[in-house]
Amino acid sequence: MANATAAQPSTIAPRFIRARDVYGYLGMCRTEFDKTVRPHVREFPIGKQGIAFDRHEIDEWADAYIQAMAIEKASNQDNNQPRSERQTGAKGAATWPKKQSPGSRKCRTASGRLTKNTEENEFRKVLELVTGRKPSST
Repeated sequence: MANATAAQPSTIAPRFIRARDVYGYLGMCRTEFDKTVRPHVREFPIGKQGIAFDRHEIDEWADAYIQAMAIEKASNQDNNQPRSERQTGAKGAATWPKKQSPGSRKCRTASGRLTKNTEENEFRKVLELVTGRKPSST
């Protein structure tokens, strides 16, 4: 059995983050990092070819970005609203709210025709075509 006091490998976050890793650290693509973040933070060389960013400065930028861009949510919002659109009446009976369908909002009488009689006549003609005798082919 392993000793409980045995040294565990420590995971210390590096202070310097290389350019190839920094956009992943912030959870964004490289193009967005170059456009949004890079102009506002300092970069410095590591070795002959490496470029790095200070993790603390990146974190400060991220905190300021969140502060400036966060969308405020209503604090008194009830997340347990009923999913049904019914609302209970005085006696506890559930009633459905009356809603107009989008098609019924159109003004059909603007054409100048009597729509009720026209629709009934058209329905009657279609009904006769469907239920009537078919003409013989001979």
